[in-house]
Amino acid sequence: MSEVIDQPRLADYLAKRAKWLSWYETGAGESNSLQDQWFAMLLSEMSFRVIRDEGAKDPTSVLNVPLVVHLLNSGYFSSQVLATRRLLDSRNDVISLRRLIDDISENRDLITREVYVSFDETAYAPELPELEIPGLQPAESPFSEWNKSRVRQERFDKLSKVLPENRARDNKIHESVFSKMDNWINSSGASKLITLSHKYLAHAAQQSSISTAIPKGLSFAEVEGIQKAVVQSMRVIYDIILSSGIYSEVVPMVPLGFFGKVWNGESLIDSTARMNKQWDEMTEERNQWVRNLDSDLFT
Repeated sequence: MSEVIDQPRLADYLAKRAKWLSWYETGAGESNSLQDQWFAMLLSEMSFRVIRDEGAKDPTSVLNVPLVVHLLNSGYFSSQVLATRRLLDSRNDVISLRRLIDDISENRDLITREVYVSFDETAYAPELPELEIPGLQPAESPFSEWNKSRVRQERFDKLSKVLPENRARDNKIHESVFSKMDNWINSSGASKLITLSHKYLAHAAQQSSISTAIPKGLSFAEVEGIQKAVVQSMRVIYDIILSSGIYSEVVPMVPLGFFGKVWNGESLIDSTARMNKQWDEMTEERNQWVRNLDSDLFT
């Protein structure tokens, strides 16, 4: 039995939540899901860096042929620009992170405290069990009804900026949560990259219309800043706001043999070992972007 008093609001929220979830996961019905867009952006960038650095180790490598260098550089630039534009497209007929944030913000009234805590029939305010009952989980178990409700109540305290003693069923997510995601994106340099794309990639801009402040390229640090803002915002929405239960690392697992021939006789060939090592190091760095998500969002 549902613990949510406002049933019409709950019904509207569940319908919206189903739509928002369908935008994210690969295979959830959308051919341009946010997860697919994110993985394509990330894998393109990381692959380019691995190949570029591997070519630098061997001047005679085919990776240093001018034609190959040109194709790699132009492909890298185009992939990152296009991915950024797609993820931050604000139109209402696309699947994008920008549209997702705006849609949830506009429907903030649907996500009250009681809906947040009990949308899936989790008890709104269960009593703390006095002792363990055989066959049931103890209170400290993460699967217990009491603890699940407690965790959501405490998280919504932060989302709503309401003290525990002032809790009410109609509390709502504070606007600052959405402002924080906007700040991450706006300060990431994404807008400059999109402007750059309008001038050099999507359109052939006349020289007089190009500001001297607009760069002609982008650094790895700038790309990482945009990627970090994107993945943090997606995780805030799906892990914290929607309690989706969908878990994945920032970097997806690559298929065996992604870097070419894995074995040479009985040993791993040097170039493959180097590329795997560099990939693993970059993966660990990127996975750290969401390790302290609560702290990054609420401080």
